[in-house]
Amino acid sequence: MYGIYEALPARLKDRIAGLKIKHGGTYNSGGYVRHGVTATDNPRSSPGAVHPLVCTHPETGRRVLYLGRRRNAYLVGLDLKDSEALLNELWSIIDRPEFTWEHVSRVGDLVSWDNRCTMHRRDAFDPRSRRIMHLTQVKGDARPV
Repeated sequence: MYGIYEALPARLKDRIAGLKIKHGGTYNSGGYVRHGVTATDNPRSSPGAVHPLVCTHPETGRRVLYLGRRRNAYLVGLDLKDSEALLNELWSIIDRPEFTWEHVSRVGDLVSWDNRCTMHRRDAFDPRSRRIMHLTQVKGDARPV
């Protein structure tokens, strides 16, 4: 997300400076309503964590766009229509091929990333395949290693 932030036009960086984003917590990554949560598609009233849209990485000091899943994302304080338009503009940049890397797993591969500056997802995998996920603690947070 460093490269994406750095590639944003200056007018867009100015526009998003100081904005906060709500990462909706109604649905899990599989698209299912989380246990104990009432289904809603209104990002203003849905549960979720609020974070700065642009952060400074605590170790590198670099500015980074902090954007998560698109469903129920909301730019706090904006009209819903304006929030959607601005998110659409950001996603049109994020989705560019130059900001995408695909790893095709092979036996013995180890993939590691920093959740604070990397957006990631995985496609479905063969449920019969063997997978190992190793977690380590970093300042109290479980992080894949």
